[in-house]
Amino acid sequence: MAGYLNKYRSEYPNHVHQLNMSISQNYHLLKNGEIKYQIKKFNVDWTNYKSSGKRHIVNLLIRDHFSNCFYAEIFPIDEMPHIKYFLFNAWREKSDFAFCGIPRCLILGRHIIERFPEIQNLSITANVDIQLASSGFVTGVRSMLDWERNIRFFTFFLTLRDIAGFRKYNELICSEINMRDSGKTEPNLLKWANNNPRGRIINDFAEFEKMFSQ
Repeated sequence: MAGYLNKYRSEYPNHVHQLNMSISQNYHLLKNGEIKYQIKKFNVDWTNYKSSGKRHIVNLLIRDHFSNCFYAEIFPIDEMPHIKYFLFNAWREKSDFAFCGIPRCLILGRHIIERFPEIQNLSITANVDIQLASSGFVTGVRSMLDWERNIRFFTFFLTLRDIAGFRKYNELICSEINMRDSGKTEPNLLKWANNNPRGRIINDFAEFEKMFSQ
């Protein structure tokens, strides 16, 4: 079972990952699949989104606490897959984004465990310390805000305006964001790659899926 997180720190890449699953407050999908930005925030959550009349977008994001490097995906809320598919993509080796590896500790919100209780099996099958976040900040909200700002930027490109096109280039988008130089610190991806990232890597989904059952 997951425990409550009181204090945390990370000593190397893939030591601590933060998992965020949230309904976008500014984006939804048009009938043709185009990603639409709305300045006024939606007042939606997991209990009331069906009454809004919009086809909302779900953001899934995992952030490495040591480096700030993150991997994210977006889904139509009515087509959101099991969390294991996202985690497999986040932790496997990828063609266009170097970030990979199963962490030693995974911080997440209670709503994720309630929706996907099987994720707790990772504590036994993958030796992952599952910890409940004490606040949204602990689940990587800053990276989520960065991700959402970049959705608007990338959807200016014609090939990325609809959900299918955006998802096709998802790895490249994550790589580009995490290679940006802030002028204050090295890019997230370089900090992750240059500090001896650890963590088991599984590239076969059938093998990975087994870790969600005891």
